[in-house]
Amino acid sequence: MTRVILRIDFDDERYLGHGRIELLELIGLHGSIAKAAKAMGMSYKRAWYLADSINSTFSSPVIERQHGGKGGGSAHLTKFGEAIVRDYRAMESQALKAFAKQLKAMEKQLGNPKDFKP
Repeated sequence: MTRVILRIDFDDERYLGHGRIELLELIGLHGSIAKAAKAMGMSYKRAWYLADSINSTFSSPVIERQHGGKGGGSAHLTKFGEAIVRDYRAMESQALKAFAKQLKAMEKQLGNPKDFKP
C-alpha cells in the first residue's frame, strides 16, 4: 500500500517524523517509554533520548514521566502531546488525499517487486 510519510523540519536540529510520532502513540498506548521501545524494537536508551528530544523541541511538554519506584516508572502524553499526534496524522491524511492522482499514476508504473534488484 502506498503511503505518504511526513517529516516536519522546524530547523536543522528539531523535527517530527513518522518514527517519533509512532513512539508517542505507543507511549500513549502503553503508558511507558520502555514498553513503547520494546514494541518498536528499539533500545530503551534510544527511546528515552527521542522522548527527551521531542519534549525539548516544544515550549510545552509533550510527554510527562514519572520516575521508577517499586512498580517502575510511567509516561503519558500531555494534552498537547495528544494534539501533536492527532495533527500530524491529520496532515499525513491530507497529504495522501492531495497527492492521490499523482500517486495513482506512479503506482501504475511500478514494476514487479520480485524483479527489483537494489
